[in-house]
Amino acid sequence: MSKSNRRSGDGDSSAPMNVTRKQFDWTETCPSAAVTEYISAMTGREQTDFPPLYETVDPEALDSLIDSSDRSTPVSISFEYAGHSVTVRSDGELVIKAPSARIGR
Repeated sequence: MSKSNRRSGDGDSSAPMNVTRKQFDWTETCPSAAVTEYISAMTGREQTDFPPLYETVDPEALDSLIDSSDRSTPVSISFEYAGHSVTVRSDGELVIKAPSARIGR
């Protein structure tokens, strides 16, 4: 897992962003579960502190689209969840971007 500060391209360009990446094996972990578990671990908050993922994205559709076992081209899905910018890639990478002030709160 690596972290770096970056500037957001949206809205307030002066807001520093904390970017965290983690590699998963999607045959062992569902992408939808990885998103909620990883944001919970990143922030030190319980998963129940956040709205259900299905209020943002259909978890079954996310898992199905990312399942790359029969795809020849990579797939990447990005969305906003609980104040975080999330990108899930079929190669197993999960990228979470959050304003630096949100990490650890």
